Amino acid sequence: MALALTAFFVIAAAAQNDDPPKNELSVWGGFAPAVRTFGPVGGRTWDAQYGMAALRYSRRFNNSDWLNIKYTLDAIPVAVLHYPDRVITQTGPNTVRVDPVKETKYAFGGSPFGLQFNFRPKKKLQPFLALSLSALIFNKTTPNDLGQRLNFGSEGGAGIEYRLSNKKAVTFGYKWYHISNASRGEINPGYDGQMLYLGYTFWGK
Repeated sequence: MALALTAFFVIAAAAQNDDPPKNELSVWGGFAPAVRTFGPVGGRTWDAQYGMAALRYSRRFNNSDWLNIKYTLDAIPVAVLHYPDRVITQTGPNTVRVDPVKETKYAFGGSPFGLQFNFRPKKKLQPFLALSLSALIFNKTTPNDLGQRLNFGSEGGAGIEYRLSNKKAVTFGYKWYHISNASRGEINPGYDGQMLYLGYTFWGK
């Protein structure tokens, strides 16, 4: 009888551990080596780079055997944008000189609205689709004095979440994103990139 009860509780505990946690905390970071924007002499160019790090809170809405929907909230303590621009110098009464430069701007912000769709949520290997909206405040007007410090982002992508023991997980993902000032500045070059990122879920309940 005692052996049967022990086996019952072991099986029950194992079944409970198969259920993913409702709440999670994660850290993640990513880098886009080629970002498309307007170049210093006109036209579009891929000569920009973007990187960021974030802390994420996730909350699962449902828990079916084939799909989980998670709400995600990101705090972004640091983001770095390195991009081409131009400096215009008056060289005469009717002439100017245009010099191409590379600017680096730093930002912080957050993504208050995000959704992640995890497939096969009770398996160790879970493919997912994700989308989110974000806001970034740069340390200076971006791309230059004709832009804005506050910019907005929209992102969508996919990846793999690998579940570890003790409700931890590792995430490998890809996202396409767009950053712009929503035409609030005199110019709005926009930045479009493809980012690879890595995340680690360190707490779940």
